[in-house]
Amino acid sequence: MINILKYIDRNFLNNSIGKIWFSIRSFYAINFLLTSLPKNVNKEFRLKARFDFFKRAQYYLQVNRIDGVYAEFGSHEVNTFRMSLQTLGLPFRPNRISKFYSFDSFQGMPEPEGIDKQKIWRKSMNFTSKEKFLKITKRDSHRVVAVKGFYEHSLPNYKWPKEDIIALAYIDCDYYESTKECLNFIKDKLQHGALIAFDDWDCYYSDYQRGQKKAFSEFKELLHEKNSFVEFSDIATGGRCFIILENNKIGKIIE
Repeated sequence: MINILKYIDRNFLNNSIGKIWFSIRSFYAINFLLTSLPKNVNKEFRLKARFDFFKRAQYYLQVNRIDGVYAEFGSHEVNTFRMSLQTLGLPFRPNRISKFYSFDSFQGMPEPEGIDKQKIWRKSMNFTSKEKFLKITKRDSHRVVAVKGFYEHSLPNYKWPKEDIIALAYIDCDYYESTKECLNFIKDKLQHGALIAFDDWDCYYSDYQRGQKKAFSEFKELLHEKNSFVEFSDIATGGRCFIILENNKIGKIIE
């Protein structure tokens, strides 16, 4: 009986110490090693809603052991990018998101044309400089890549490393034309179970023939023989996220 109690005490102590050490390491990394979260992230609705989404996405990727990289298209104010670093990028997790890409003009929005015209949008709106972006994310400079330019010029010319497979793509570029460019860029860089999030899903009165809804509809049609899409969650500010599946892996054990 004494031996049993000693065994229980020893294992309890080991587990307790392990949990305490994990908490200490996590606290140190979050507060001293990683880029800080935006101020008022848990108070301001537009920030909290997006942060809640990133926490849910992190848990999904962790549970499914999905490694890879994060790709963001549109990083104004560096808000969602900082959230990605503080959720997907946390250390001591069973999956690993190794690199964080930001694709942005860093000059604000281009002039809206055609069906992209809307009361809210105007040229140079949502401007954050690349210098400011890099300054905010300097703690994570070893794993952050910032690519400057309007998408019709920057994306076709960017030399994407073949080993970098996307785990989560976050598309926050508002326009149909811009979203179409982003989706075309990532179509051969995704993996089974990856997430594609649209920050501006409900813009343009949620008209399915405009904005991100139209671009995604065309994207699904383009890939329908190879891929299927399952809705993952909404983003309370009017966004939506989907899981991409490879049709030849559906219903099969993934090693």
